[in-house]
Amino acid sequence: MTIKNRFLTSYIGGIVIASVSILTILCIAFYVTTGSVSTPKTLYQSFTKQRSLSSEEELAYVELRNIAKTNPDKFLAEDLQKNLQQIEQKSLGVVIRQDDEILYYSKELVEESLIVHFPSFNTNNIETKGTIDNAGRLYRYIKFDFYYSDKAKGSVLVLKKENSFLEFLTKWGIIIIFIILLVSIAAMLFLNQLLRKTIINPLENLGQVMSEIREGDLRVETPTLPVNTAKEIQQLTTNFESMRTAIFISKQEQQNLENNRKGLIASISHDLKTPITSIIGYVEGLQEGVADTPEKQEKYLKTIHTKSLALNRLIEELFLYSKLDAEAVPFYFERIQLAKFLAHMVEEFQLYNRDVQCLLHVNEDVYISIDRMQMNRAFTNIIENSMKFKKKTKSLCMTIEVVVVDDMVEILVTDNGQGIAESQLPFVFDQFYRGEEARTSTTGGSGLGLAIVKQIVEKHNGYVKIQSKLHYGTTVTIVMEKA
Repeated sequence: MTIKNRFLTSYIGGIVIASVSILTILCIAFYVTTGSVSTPKTLYQSFTKQRSLSSEEELAYVELRNIAKTNPDKFLAEDLQKNLQQIEQKSLGVVIRQDDEILYYSKELVEESLIVHFPSFNTNNIETKGTIDNAGRLYRYIKFDFYYSDKAKGSVLVLKKENSFLEFLTKWGIIIIFIILLVSIAAMLFLNQLLRKTIINPLENLGQVMSEIREGDLRVETPTLPVNTAKEIQQLTTNFESMRTAIFISKQEQQNLENNRKGLIASISHDLKTPITSIIGYVEGLQEGVADTPEKQEKYLKTIHTKSLALNRLIEELFLYSKLDAEAVPFYFERIQLAKFLAHMVEEFQLYNRDVQCLLHVNEDVYISIDRMQMNRAFTNIIENSMKFKKKTKSLCMTIEVVVVDDMVEILVTDNGQGIAESQLPFVFDQFYRGEEARTSTTGGSGLGLAIVKQIVEKHNGYVKIQSKLHYGTTVTIVMEKA
């Protein structure tokens, strides 16, 4: 069964159960209080029996009762009709009985019905009020029983026509039932339409989106929901959209990782093949006696040694990059004074590179939280990158400057080297990118230096950026939080 049919069934079932429950409770209540289950007619009669008399009814009753007490035979005289007609002008009815014979009754009443339904005689006049059925119409009455002079039983009734609910139903019942049915059907159609708009349609749209996603289209977006959509459907749609977005992003990341893996394999193959090919060539030259002099042999061996060192350095950097990418390198953070760390690093660097001028400018006493060894590796890669691309006609000069901006620390490493073309700046932190057309290794670089710098800085919750102009030097900026 569909959700729509289930809701429709629940609506109808709820109405039926509520109606039956109310009717059952009413029946039980009447049975407990009266000892029987009343019909609508007897129930109505019991209600009208307790109602007070109107002033017209009371005056007419008192007048006729006085006659019955003082001179009951007067009801047999014809001159009483004038008084009775005055009473009838007040929308009241009068009935006079002698034994089982109706002596007088108002024009609107039916004699045969009066004979059948006339209340029982009661000498003590205990039950004086009630409701009488006259040809299908209900009349409220007040009765007084007495004896004529000849000891015949007499009764006088003052009646007032009731605006009977049963009479109303008899006359208008079919129309009312028809109207109720129309209103009920209209209400059901409205509820059904509202249900379809706020629940069924959103679920169908969500199912359609699921079908498209199952076929591999993760770009499809969940349709916008109407304002009055059920809260549970809104929550379901929101959660589904979040799941779809997460899967889409995950798939994109997976695709990017796959592309990076393919690119990494291609780059590794290229960068490993070049030095290995050179080493094989020089080894074969030695084996075949091409290097027939000690000077050539020494040159060949020196070249093999240089290529082997470059190959070993590439493998080490590749291994480090892979471990950083897989988050397999442990980081041990400590709060250090930045000025002392940079001063020690510059001092150690200039011990082995006296031809490079390195200036340090730190004006504030700043502390940061870093892994000494990994951050030292990052600065070493930046400096070595500057050395590889220094100008051939000019000695290399580097400046390390610290700038504090609010809670952030910017470490600027500036050189006066060759600089980088503007078109190449977006790619300098990519793996294996050297900015060389033929990807030669003439500079001795692996293309992983700045990529490793980026990974190390990001592991410190910072970021790195670069500014450069061809032939005018380069500035690499590391931005981190103060500790």
